[in-house]
Amino acid sequence: MNVRNIEIILEFLAFLSSSAQGLFGEPLEYGPLRCVDAIRRFIDLIFKLDVPLDEKFIQELKELRSWIDKDMHLLMYDREKFREFVNNLTKTLAEIALRYLT
Repeated sequence: MNVRNIEIILEFLAFLSSSAQGLFGEPLEYGPLRCVDAIRRFIDLIFKLDVPLDEKFIQELKELRSWIDKDMHLLMYDREKFREFVNNLTKTLAEIALRYLT
């Protein structure tokens, strides 16, 4: 049993659970922000667990992670730009899926 991997997974699940709990008292806009943060944390989880993946895919995940870091805080000062960022993030993930799954 790899205790470190269990710890990493439980930490991610605790983040999701506490995020869900926190949303009851937070502004509505925090929902999308929490989801974007979950994507960022999930990418981190993949790297922490050293999941074997294609090098090109790993690079795309790193670029995606960097982009999320740069733009996820747009919500704090420009809600419309944040909405545009989330829409573009969704589109980009769909494009990545099409490249690898078709």
